[in-house]
Amino acid sequence: MKKHYFAIILLLLSFTVNGQIKKQSIVLGGQLYYYNSKNKVDTFKSAYNASNISISAGKAYKENKIIGITIGFTPINQSNFFNYGDTTNLTYNRFTIGAFYREYKKLAKDFYFFTQVDAGFSTVNQTENLRSTSGNIKATQRGGSISLTPGVSYNILKKMQLEITIPNIINFQYLVTKFNSQVPQVKSSTQEEFLFYSNFTNNTGLGFLGVGFRFIL
Repeated sequence: MKKHYFAIILLLLSFTVNGQIKKQSIVLGGQLYYYNSKNKVDTFKSAYNASNISISAGKAYKENKIIGITIGFTPINQSNFFNYGDTTNLTYNRFTIGAFYREYKKLAKDFYFFTQVDAGFSTVNQTENLRSTSGNIKATQRGGSISLTPGVSYNILKKMQLEITIPNIINFQYLVTKFNSQVPQVKSSTQEEFLFYSNFTNNTGLGFLGVGFRFIL
């Protein structure tokens, strides 16, 4: 019984042990995630590909607490999906710039849990090509977002961490979208909306993971 109490105490203490990211440290890094899915019904095939590339730079204003800036690029391609009563191919490109706050908690030697809050501004260019109608629908989008991303990191070198994240476990967005349509069934318009998005609501679950790295200088 005493062994169990001792193990519990060690576990609790592990969340309060100071980490290696000291005050005034510079943190440089990046992240990549990729998702792919394919569906086939009889001879009809559809595919969805999404990825994200981001780089960031920050500074530890307190031990294990970092603030910084980040920029990112997200391309998405979707083929042979059904929309507007037609078979459609979509090309989507998003550019993002913003600020972040990250905090680490030490779990074990060289092993850490962290949470990161991002706030940013994004711009999107999107084109949907409708096959039967022989036209396209173009959209431009501007807006802001606030998101939460948890993850774990491991010191593979003295000043380098490898990390795995669950991107956008919570994401709030405000978007203004302008549609320029060349097809009769869709009118050109401007749309304003508030959105909530979660990695757990897009049917990918924990399969939608990100891999990144950090240099501690």
